[in-house]
This record gives sequence, structure tokens and C-alpha cells, in this order.
Amino acid sequence: MIETLSSAESADLVRLWRCRQTLSPDDMGAMYRIVGEALGACNPPELQVLGEGRQELVAQFIYVKVLRLNADPADPGEAEERAGHSAPSTAFALCAYFRRYLIDCTRASAFRRKLSIGDQITEAQLEDEVGASEELDGCLAEHGLSVQRVQLAARAFIAGLPEPERLLLCEGFGKEAEGGLSGIASRHAIASYHYRAGRLGLVHKREGLTADYAKTRLGGWLQQTLGIAIEADNMAAILQVFKILGAEASYV
Repeated sequence: MIETLSSAESADLVRLWRCRQTLSPDDMGAMYRIVGEALGACNPPELQVLGEGRQELVAQFIYVKVLRLNADPADPGEAEERAGHSAPSTAFALCAYFRRYLIDCTRASAFRRKLSIGDQITEAQLEDEVGASEELDGCLAEHGLSVQRVQLAARAFIAGLPEPERLLLCEGFGKEAEGGLSGIASRHAIASYHYRAGRLGLVHKREGLTADYAKTRLGGWLQQTLGIAIEADNMAAILQVFKILGAEASYV
């Protein structure tokens, strides 16, 4: 049974929704609480199809679709997205919106299997995707890169990150971190960890695919520093770079 909102919560939801990209931290917290509680009993079948933690999917939904923290106002699709969804005032409307988001995620599953960017990228996942490193000696060379050059670039990238993002990357990228990203954030008291992880590129706007991932710190580093376009044809090189980055992160 879907939760119901009180009249005060419904009014606050509509008010906050209409100015959701200019909210104060306190208002963001209020919005997160209202939406999170409203979705407490919302269990669409797509949750089982995706096979991911429900709490994390709800957090991603709020981050991407509710607070729209990674939206680009200059993107023509952004105005279209805003116009396409009026402010919800009921838990039922929020649940329907959440289900549409999950459907978008399932439609992008083929790409996600190819480019495994989620809460964590593990060494085993990378091996499964690209095979042993000796099979990929030429994939970096095709982009004018060598293992040594990528290693140096990875060290510089890690060193240039703000400390919270550096902790999330070094403890959550390339290895299994206890408790995932939320566990890292709890151990180091990292505020707004999901927003930071999204901006970094550890949490990805799944239905946005390559265009949105290019706007993250990791996506920008791949394209601007290493010169690798985020395209399906370059997945072998990208995953090899991620494998090197994961190894370097584990040394910090």
C-alpha cells in the first residue's frame, strides 16, 4: 500500500518542487525526507528487474529526477524535462514518477553492462568486461596512450580531487568497500556523499548514458586529459583506464 502525504507535506512538496534547482541545503533535506518517506512502500516490479538495492535506487531517483543536481540548464532537453512533469502533490504521483525513472534505467541496461558505472567498480567486474590486461596492449595505443602515461595521469587526477571525493574514489573504486559508498561516507563523515559521488562519476545518471557521463569529473578526465571519447567503440580503452585508475587509487 502506497504511503499518503499530509496536507502540509503535499503543500511543501509542491512548493519545493517548483524551485527545486535553487533550494537551500535545509530545503533539500526537507524534500529528500518527504519524497523518501512517500516512496517507503512503493515497490514497482522494475526494482526486482534491476537487481539493485532499493535504498540506493531511491537515492539516485531523488538526486537525478527530484533535486536534479546534475542537470544542465543550458541543455535543450532540460527545459523539455521540466515542462514534461508538473509538480506532484501525492505519494501516488511520486511513485508513478519513480516507476518511470526505473523503466528508463532498465532500457539503458545494455549500455550499463558494457560500461559498468554504478555505486562501485570492482576489479572483478573490470576483468569480466575486458579480460586480462595483456589482451589489450593495443587499445590504449590507439589513443596515443601507454600504461605509464595513464598511471601518471591517474595519480595527478587523484591528487587534484577535493578530499571527500578523493576518499570516495580511493576507497570505493576498483575494490569492494565495506558498506559501499554510504559506508565510506559514514566512516569519514562525508556530507552529501551521493551528490559528490555523482559529480565525480561514481554514480551515473543511467538513462542519460554517455552525454551526461561526460559532464562528470571522471568523464571530463577521460575526454579532456586522456583524449578518449565516451563512445561504445572505445569501451575497451575506457575500461582499461578504469582498471589502471582503480589500481592507483588503492595505493593512496
